[in-house]
Amino acid sequence: MENKFLLSICIPTYNRANYLKNCLDSIFIQLDDEKVKNLIEIVVSDNASQDNTFNLVKNYQSNFINLKYFRNQENIGMDDNVTNSVMKATGKYCWHIGDDDAIQNGSLSILIEVLQKKEVALLGIHFYPFIDIAKALEKKVFNSENFVEYLNSAEEFCNKNYCIATLGALIVNRKLWLAVDKSNYQTYFNYYEFALKMIGNTILPLGYIKTPLLYTGQDYRWAENGGTFLTAINFVKIWEKLGAFGYSKKFIDYNTNRFSKSLPMALLIAKTFGLKCSFTNLKRIYQVFYKYPLPLFIATLVFFIPNSVVKFGKLLHNKIRKIA
Repeated sequence: MENKFLLSICIPTYNRANYLKNCLDSIFIQLDDEKVKNLIEIVVSDNASQDNTFNLVKNYQSNFINLKYFRNQENIGMDDNVTNSVMKATGKYCWHIGDDDAIQNGSLSILIEVLQKKEVALLGIHFYPFIDIAKALEKKVFNSENFVEYLNSAEEFCNKNYCIATLGALIVNRKLWLAVDKSNYQTYFNYYEFALKMIGNTILPLGYIKTPLLYTGQDYRWAENGGTFLTAINFVKIWEKLGAFGYSKKFIDYNTNRFSKSLPMALLIAKTFGLKCSFTNLKRIYQVFYKYPLPLFIATLVFFIPNSVVKFGKLLHNKIRKIA
């Protein structure tokens, strides 16, 4: 059965109606283009929000019939809510973006043009790292020349840093995405793991949009309770299991070594968010990073620095930057 929609914009959300409004505004401003209006749907998966999210979305639905809203009866966690947003979608391609992201005005029309020209397994999206809603709402006309780079190798695609673990940086072929084994995934960034698995064995090309089309939010809510620390651990676990999905040992070893080097910094950031200096957390580090002695040694030293000292150092660093 042919998909009615070419692109589903999937937005998992939780208690951030103020952010979600900007996100939806950045999409709705582009609906004056009939092709965009007819070929996209918006899917909001609400993780049992207690704020004004329901009423906000209902107001937008009155102006766009293809805005679909689903509310979970309870908070099922970020990972499952991201998955839920894609499961509820019906488009040929799914673009899962953050509720605090904004899509550049003018982007949707050229994205549709790109997706209509050639079927891909995945389309990587270049983005601006911080939200700027005023600039996002300004209409931009894109030059299609050298706009997209196509590759046939998942390893080359990743080595060029085109497969980014940022919500909003990947548009996936939903049919291929549905076929991926989603059991026993690593928590945090499950959508990234699914994308890596999906492209490892595909015969379809992979595309990358070189011009930024998205402004990503950076409120760091995901970093609470040691999010950066857990991410560093789970990234290595993700890459270690990719041998079953078409990736070479050399490629996997290179990337696990690369990600292992991020552990000390990830640990420092996590400590500013109150990561506990517990035996459980120390055990997690050694279970995953025992093969990487230098990052493990540095991380161990960082681990035992009191959180108060790390927080003070961060404040001092920020003050010096402001003065400079």
